[in-house]
Amino acid sequence: MCSIRGNGSEVVEHVVHSHRLKTGKHSAAAECRQAIRLIDQNQVDAVGYAFANQNPEPLVSHLERAHPLLPLYQPQSQPELLREELRLVREHLDRLHADFSDDDYNVEMAVERSRDDLMRRILLREVKSKAELNSRLSLTRAPFAADEHSFLYELHLPEGEQYLHTRWRYGLDRLETALRANFLGRFVEHVYYGAALLDPGHLRVIACQMAGQPEEDLEALGRRVQAHVNQAIQEVKDYMDLDLLIAQYTMLDSISDLVPENG
Repeated sequence: MCSIRGNGSEVVEHVVHSHRLKTGKHSAAAECRQAIRLIDQNQVDAVGYAFANQNPEPLVSHLERAHPLLPLYQPQSQPELLREELRLVREHLDRLHADFSDDDYNVEMAVERSRDDLMRRILLREVKSKAELNSRLSLTRAPFAADEHSFLYELHLPEGEQYLHTRWRYGLDRLETALRANFLGRFVEHVYYGAALLDPGHLRVIACQMAGQPEEDLEALGRRVQAHVNQAIQEVKDYMDLDLLIAQYTMLDSISDLVPENG
């Protein structure tokens, strides 16, 4: 790990040793140029930075350009907050480097898997605070615009339970993966789609704007998302003979609407 902050190294080391967190070797840099050299010349698992009297833009730009998948974290000044931040870092790295025996390890695929997992957590309302949400978004380097409007769909599967028991023999998780990967897609026309199958009769879908895209009229964007969801529903019916019905539609101010305000 690498942190860039005035006295952040001492705080990180204190928390790591006090709580015996398995974060591996920790290195610190005092300014942007030193940090960039440190990151480029070493195998860094995660980077945390916070500047009081420096412009972070050179480091931020370098990370975006040269290390777009490298997890980022916030080196908090309070030990208890930092302990929780490092716990999330450790959890994320363990997940990122988990042994998926059916797949050859590929960092891009692992990061995409972690982003899908994060969105699933959000949709299942397993992310318990705005602070946790922001930390997980930074760690996954999520490409969706978390602060922009999103579109949430609650889809009803009227025969989902029967379908699972009589026609689909691969379990709930694989049905969710099939619906998301084969029909909704992940990135479609600069929109990110996430999904979570809450139970055999309830699929929750979210459509998020991608970061860095030109501002688009919300009504036009909503129509585009609706057309894609309708097409996915029809294709599921055509190819899987499974009915999906839109039970509820909500436009969210941001994905943080799915997280408790003061969790």
